Amino acid sequence: MIFFQNIKAAINRYPIVILLGYAFLLRFLVFCFYNHVSIFPDSEDYTNLAQYLGNFSLTNYTGQRTPGFPALIAISGQNLNITVFIQTVLGLLNCYLLFDFSRSRTKNERLAFWITIIVTSFLHVVFYEFAILTETLSFTLVILSFWYIEKHALLNREGKLKHLFILSLLFGVLYLTRPMFIYFPIGFLLFYIIKNFNSNFKGIIFKSLSVIAVPFFCFYGWNKLNENNIGYFTSSYYLGINLAQTATSFFEKAPDEDRLIRDIFVKHRTYVENNLSRTMYAMTVWRAYDELLEETQLSPPELSAELGRISKNLFVAHPDLYAKQVFISWRDFWGGASSLLWNADEFKNKTVKHMLVGLWLYIQKPVLILFNFLFLLFSLIKMIRFMKFKCKIWDSDLFLILIILSGSLAQALVAYGTNSRFCFPFFALIVYFVMSNLFNLKILKPNYANSPSS
Repeated sequence: MIFFQNIKAAINRYPIVILLGYAFLLRFLVFCFYNHVSIFPDSEDYTNLAQYLGNFSLTNYTGQRTPGFPALIAISGQNLNITVFIQTVLGLLNCYLLFDFSRSRTKNERLAFWITIIVTSFLHVVFYEFAILTETLSFTLVILSFWYIEKHALLNREGKLKHLFILSLLFGVLYLTRPMFIYFPIGFLLFYIIKNFNSNFKGIIFKSLSVIAVPFFCFYGWNKLNENNIGYFTSSYYLGINLAQTATSFFEKAPDEDRLIRDIFVKHRTYVENNLSRTMYAMTVWRAYDELLEETQLSPPELSAELGRISKNLFVAHPDLYAKQVFISWRDFWGGASSLLWNADEFKNKTVKHMLVGLWLYIQKPVLILFNFLFLLFSLIKMIRFMKFKCKIWDSDLFLILIILSGSLAQALVAYGTNSRFCFPFFALIVYFVMSNLFNLKILKPNYANSPSS
């Protein structure tokens, strides 16, 4: 009993020190038993662009990725071990940001402590820091953006212009890291205008537009550069391939004028259905990719553009099938099938490997899905309460819900495959929202302190 009292007292006195010490110890243990830089098929695209950035020239770059994460690799001198080290430092920073954000929102330091402990204890949070993928940087930028919004009360009309501009910079880097997040500044603009509509309208419009200035510049500049290099105004020429993945289940309905691409695609889809696991179904376009390039004699950007055109036509011609696929992708967003990426065979100690695999499969993955389910449940209750009080409670939690739900829908509209990876950048915010509702019962009473009339 005295031991637990001492722990409780230590947590109350030194919460940040204990959090950072715990987070550092976890990463040190992973380094000792894993000590490996996780490389995946996507990693080559990022290291390739990092070489262009390292040479200070994007001439003839073929437009696979945006430069946010590759810039981190370039800053590391293209040394992937240094990149991983920087990502682990970001992991420690995330602990502080999440703790401070949760403490500010809940007014409960102990609850903020346990929210942060839970988040940093999940294996996928730590192992993404050892991977050459965008997840850790995206995770950091999402938390940092919400922390900055909360710290400087940027959803309120009193938010200062200089802080709104800094938020615009964060949103710009977020877009350059993951193009899908271009909706962040748009969501903020709409929320900010509606929340503060009854204030100085011209001032509110000017402030809200300042938030989208940098992301718009980044979006236009990067898309224009790709247009100059590959002939297509796009953030990534992979978009057409992503759309083809979404149309996989009804690609045979493409018209005869596209029979060459259609028939090759369907041939490979049939092979996947008959010989491979269901998890490979969404990867049909990649199995057909080499043959499509050979038979069509198109360049990779041209082939992707054709796949995108065919897919968009299919969406218009068969909206019911498209809607069905969007629902499947949206559902998978909240699952945990692709949430953890590591090279499991690289563990030095096989016992540790089996223990961690068991921990993930039988404990953490189910808990992750439970958190996502509770998030949806509490979001529904929050929205019902919002409507009940005549849409007057425009608080930070409502903004958080709308951003995450918009992200879940945005990815479902254009991507099918490893959809639960898209959920990862929101993981800390999901845990915060669920825990704050469970322990503070915010869903049962309106927060008048954050209402427009306050």
